[in-house]
Amino acid sequence: MGTQTAGHQLRRAERGSLFFFAVVAAAYGVLVAVGSAARIVAVLVAETIEVQMSAVFAVPDSAVTGPARLVSGSFDSALLVLADVSTPARLLLAASALALGLAQVLIAGTIVFASIGLVRGRPFGRSMTWLLATASITLIAGGLLGYALGIAAQFTIAAELNPDPVGSVFPFAGGFDLTIVFVGVVLGVVAAAFEIGERMQRDTDGLV
Repeated sequence: MGTQTAGHQLRRAERGSLFFFAVVAAAYGVLVAVGSAARIVAVLVAETIEVQMSAVFAVPDSAVTGPARLVSGSFDSALLVLADVSTPARLLLAASALALGLAQVLIAGTIVFASIGLVRGRPFGRSMTWLLATASITLIAGGLLGYALGIAAQFTIAAELNPDPVGSVFPFAGGFDLTIVFVGVVLGVVAAAFEIGERMQRDTDGLV
C-alpha cells in the first residue's frame, strides 16, 4: 500500500511540475508576442526608434578617478534613439523583430505541447517527434534569419549616420546572440531521442 501511495504521489508531483512548466511557457509566449508586436509597431510608425548599435568609441581618461590606471578601453555598443531613419532600415528592424519573436513564441509553444504530451502519458508519439523536429529546423532558420536581418538593419543605419565608415564611431558591424539557434540544435537532439523512444514504444506494444 505504501509503495503504491508513493508512486501515486510521485505521478501527481510530476504532473504538477509539467503543468507549471506549461503555464510558465504559455505566459512567456504571450509576453513575447505582445512585446514583439509593440516593437514592430513602434519601429514602423514612431517618429523616433531605439536601436542597439555596434560602436567603437574610446573610453575617456576622465572616466577613471580611482587608483587603477586606464591603459586602454573602448565601448563596443551604444543604445541610440534616432529620428529620420529610412523606411528600408525600419522594415529590416521590424522583420528582425518578427522573426526573433516568432522563434521565441515557437519555443514556448513547443514546451507547452511537450508538457501536455508527457502529462497524457504518451510522449513518444509520431506527432510529438514531428513537432520537435519542425521546431528545431524552424528555430535554427528563423534565428539565423532574424539576426541577419538585424545586422543588415544596423549596416543600413550606420550608413545613414555616417556615409563614410572610415573613422566612424558606428562601423559597419553588428552583434548577435546565437542562443535561439543553439536551442534549435538541442531540440533537434531531443527529437532524435523521441524518435528512438517511439520505436522502442512500438516494439514494447508489440510484445504485449
